[in-house]
Amino acid sequence: MNPTRKLFCLPCLGLVLFSLLLPIARAETVNNLYEAEVLVTGQSSEARAEGIRDAFSRVLVKVSGDRTLANNPDLGSLLKRASGLIQQYRYKSMPNPESADASDGPDRLLWARFDARAVNRLLRESGIPVWGETRPSLLVWLGQESGTRRELISPEREIALKTRISGVADSRGIPLIWPLMDIEDQNAVQVSDLWGGFEEDIRTASDRYLPDVILVGRLSNLGRGGWRGEWILYLPDKTSRWQTLANHRDALAEEGLQQAVDALALRFAPQQVSTGTSHLKLRVYGVSRLADYALIQDYLRTLAMIEQVDLLSADAEKIDFLLRVNGNRETLVRGIQLGAVLEPVVIQEMPDPDAPERSEAVDGDGLTYRLR
Repeated sequence: MNPTRKLFCLPCLGLVLFSLLLPIARAETVNNLYEAEVLVTGQSSEARAEGIRDAFSRVLVKVSGDRTLANNPDLGSLLKRASGLIQQYRYKSMPNPESADASDGPDRLLWARFDARAVNRLLRESGIPVWGETRPSLLVWLGQESGTRRELISPEREIALKTRISGVADSRGIPLIWPLMDIEDQNAVQVSDLWGGFEEDIRTASDRYLPDVILVGRLSNLGRGGWRGEWILYLPDKTSRWQTLANHRDALAEEGLQQAVDALALRFAPQQVSTGTSHLKLRVYGVSRLADYALIQDYLRTLAMIEQVDLLSADAEKIDFLLRVNGNRETLVRGIQLGAVLEPVVIQEMPDPDAPERSEAVDGDGLTYRLR
């Protein structure tokens, strides 16, 4: 065997083996962050302007990941910019028109979409971080306790509860997954797993859905209209626990999901606005087709912290990009961490005594990834 060829293959083998050891995140791209629907009464200019401001406030919560944004003293000045950032709007019929009274309340829906780049720029200028479109998917298991009876909640049998929780997830920009509760689920998870907090069984039962995180809710009827919720959020590397109280089961579940998204935003969303931009080199291995290049380029452009993507070089083995990032290296790593397109790799090349000495490292201060 040619010894030079052997030296060349060893680093590649190390690259592949390292990649296989890394955890795979399967986050999703959320496409409706910059749009919202609100109830309005009539189609007057005043009603439309108020509806656009309401829709814009909901978009700001989704994009920032911060539901306490309503307490921000700058919110009023931000809402005044709503009409200048709108791209499209249209009116829609009420979901249940028989319940609408045009003379006494909202009688239609106003849907509005806002300019993504302009919204991101406005938030950053106001000192509010932007959570990108790549977000963790969340699988929800719910159980209910009333007296001595405990049971798993089937989403398809609890339409009102499912609709309410799904509405919360949509308003916060989180991809929600509901278990099918079919024979496979019923055999894989028992109500005792939820109350016992048997993590291994719950994670195993959840594997078929490929979620990034798992939320378990135990809803207990305390009597006299009181409910207590005990929640466990299973993250890739740890768990979080908390309790909620409410006078109604659906309100209890809604607040439990809200707090789960708060925890996800704290973990995955930027917690402060970057102080400037930086230029970083990104090298990607495993790009063999034009479609691969297009996939990577489109993916990078979905990340909110990346302002510009330029191609530096490409060959049969790898491709190099120069990225203008709103933030620093850590900001970019955090953004790429949630996504099923790229996985980080470490290359340890075997030295070739016959090769000429190079004056700089292969990747410099850049980042090295591989196409999944």
